[in-house]
Amino acid sequence: MKIFLLFILSPVLLSSKTMSYKMKYFLFFILLTIIIPVTNAQEANQRTGEFTISSTVLEIMGETDAPSFASKISITDPIEWEVYVPQNYDPGKASGILVFINSRNSGKIEEEWKVVMENTNLIYIGANDSGNDIAIAQRVAYAIIAPRFINNSYYIDPDRIYVSGFSGGSRVASMVATEYNNLFKGAIYNSGVNYWGEDAQPSYDEMKNNYYVFMTGTEDFNLEDTKQVYDAYQNIGVKNSKLIIVPDMAHKRPDAGHLEDALNYIDMRLRVD
Repeated sequence: MKIFLLFILSPVLLSSKTMSYKMKYFLFFILLTIIIPVTNAQEANQRTGEFTISSTVLEIMGETDAPSFASKISITDPIEWEVYVPQNYDPGKASGILVFINSRNSGKIEEEWKVVMENTNLIYIGANDSGNDIAIAQRVAYAIIAPRFINNSYYIDPDRIYVSGFSGGSRVASMVATEYNNLFKGAIYNSGVNYWGEDAQPSYDEMKNNYYVFMTGTEDFNLEDTKQVYDAYQNIGVKNSKLIIVPDMAHKRPDAGHLEDALNYIDMRLRVD
């Protein structure tokens, strides 16, 4: 990018017949001092690999949108995020986002999931201090802010923003996925899922355009509960949903293979469209 800008702008500047040579080279020097820091800042914002970063709701959402979260969380207190950006991230190719809501207060990615992010071109993000002992409204707010946080620094495909979680975190993910189904185009419910209840009225038409995976194991104590909510999705016409019951799996996070299978199913919507 630096070279491209200099290549385009330098000949224009140096060929000017209305400036002295001293003025031309002075302005050329100023051009260098402006372009290089800006470009370096952009490159620094596009880190790859695993890292922890913090920001406030006000910084992420801006002065116009941030106040709408004030009733749920402080918009000026920092939120700490665990992020994994694939090492093969290509800034010229739009990536997807996987927002993860954990049952414990760590948002860190599972080590074996990193290769899945590489294979599926997804950026992982999970908030710390967002476990089962945190208020649901706060956990929901973190989840819907997360895509904006990533989108501020990376080239993102808005049709590949997904949400997932584990156990109680997955139950929150199911609430987020139904209520904010215009933002999250797919979801993976792992070992925990909630039916939205009689009082909630999610947009069923929008849900029918999205894809959902219900993942549990034969030894998971949430097995029957998961099957019941899966049936509820089927009954309202959300046929783009898949139930995966892993033999001998207890109450645990999916391994890399099952996670990738689930993501490939969700991505099917792009191939169908």
